[in-house]
Amino acid sequence: MEPIRYGIVGATGFGANHAQAVAAVDGAEVVAGTARTADSVASFEADHDAAGYTDYEELLESESLDAISICTPSGTHAEIAVAAAEAGVHVLSEKPLDVYVERVDRMIEAADRNDVRLGGIFQRRFTPERWTARQWVEEGRFGDLLLADTAIKWHRPQRYYEDHWHGSRDLDGGVLIQQAIHFVDLLQWLGSDIERVTADTKTVAHEMECEDVATVSVRFENGAQGTIVATTGVKGGRERVELNGTAGSYNSGTFVLEDEIVEPTLEEPPCGTGLEGQIRDFIAAVREDREPIVSGRDARKAVEVVLASYASATLDRPVRVDEVRDVAEHT
Repeated sequence: MEPIRYGIVGATGFGANHAQAVAAVDGAEVVAGTARTADSVASFEADHDAAGYTDYEELLESESLDAISICTPSGTHAEIAVAAAEAGVHVLSEKPLDVYVERVDRMIEAADRNDVRLGGIFQRRFTPERWTARQWVEEGRFGDLLLADTAIKWHRPQRYYEDHWHGSRDLDGGVLIQQAIHFVDLLQWLGSDIERVTADTKTVAHEMECEDVATVSVRFENGAQGTIVATTGVKGGRERVELNGTAGSYNSGTFVLEDEIVEPTLEEPPCGTGLEGQIRDFIAAVREDREPIVSGRDARKAVEVVLASYASATLDRPVRVDEVRDVAEHT
């Protein structure tokens, strides 16, 4: 069986993690990649014995690729994904798929039109404890879910926002779409899709275009309520994901049933853990001609919730997620 020929668009930074993960998957090989500078291209070529480019269009024209990872600034994902799909190349995009729903829809439509697979990176799903928590929710072991909450209290120095894209609206966004979106995805994947948000956002700890503090009250389609609290402006903070039901709770690794902490046999994700596990699933999806575990349509949901939160903060009122969806579908 011929190996999946894989390219990395944006091979420095987190793209290097993608390259390492692909190299660890049987039946796939990194054959090419792009980077912004000649030095970075040379380093990629040496590390992976692969062809290097500074332009993704040249990569797509010059290489016979089966799949790519897109690891460039968030606001560039759509244009690269559409070009790859038009070239018949399967696409795995870093989170978020892009920073506007209209762009995300172009990615999905291009993948459908050209019969290629589109996946979105949300590797935080791929842990045994979260896989187990989802199974327990599906089995009803927590009872009826009443609350689902997440808090992401991180620190980013000012220099993080002084590159050419972090914190800018057209290429990135703020803490909700860059950091908290992982946990927005987890809330929906573990619990239920979010149908309405009420948000307040501020910029207080950095000089940047977008928010570094956000609080969002959410209502889920299954009737549960919850919150999203996020910042990149604190030190000593923590992250958590918590589900609370009438028969039990899950809180970042701790499982409780009827007021007693239990130690369940953890369910391993079928493809492995973390980024490597998600990339292994994506490569299998390409081979098996099926949707990956996190498809483009699945990854779109978290973008909708974040953009509804931005709209809520701007309009100073609750916003239904389908308001964002309807605007995108009629644009």
